[in-house]
Amino acid sequence: MEWNTNLGLSIINILMLSICVMLFKKRTVLGEYFYYMMAAMGLTYVIDLVTFIIRCSSINNIYILYIYIYGGLGLFFLIIFLMYQNLIKDRLLKKISTFITVLFLILYFYKIFTIKISNGFPDIILFINVFLLIFGISLFLLDTFKTDLILEISHYYPFWFSLGLIIIYLGVVPSIFISKIVSSKNSLNLWSFIVFLVNLAGYGTLLIGLFKAKKLDK
Repeated sequence: MEWNTNLGLSIINILMLSICVMLFKKRTVLGEYFYYMMAAMGLTYVIDLVTFIIRCSSINNIYILYIYIYGGLGLFFLIIFLMYQNLIKDRLLKKISTFITVLFLILYFYKIFTIKISNGFPDIILFINVFLLIFGISLFLLDTFKTDLILEISHYYPFWFSLGLIIIYLGVVPSIFISKIVSSKNSLNLWSFIVFLVNLAGYGTLLIGLFKAKKLDK
């Protein structure tokens, strides 16, 4: 049975839109961090929707690369890094988080001015971003586990948000390696389905967390 890639993309887009709606409904619970999360998810939804439209049209797919590189690998990650920088309270961990944000900007702009988009998707940028993201999330979790928030972690939405990002981006890296070595139609079909499942699990986690989120005293 052949997996319908467009169907998978449509399901993920609907899921992301649902997350955006729930984020807005829970804005008083999320507090100041609502703006970071809403900006990140709203940007992701717009990027995926635009690229989906491009895939279904006769527009040159090179524009998808531009959108992902400048939007997905640039603005999205910057918003996330800034969010974690503000979430972290420990002074030392906050300084390390600030360093990660600055390092991300330096490496990102360096790669932007040196890569050739015509050569295809710049995997190295994604790998570096994911590594820095996981490092940043680790700092946030370490900071959180040092506070009383650990006692009500299941109601603390930044924890769920972080868990969802880990699932999505740790799943993306191996999928890229797989896409480089598969060649048959059946293998590509399987790879596409695996990517869909990874995104479904990640965004599903983001949505589930919103239903469990409560306003906590920090």
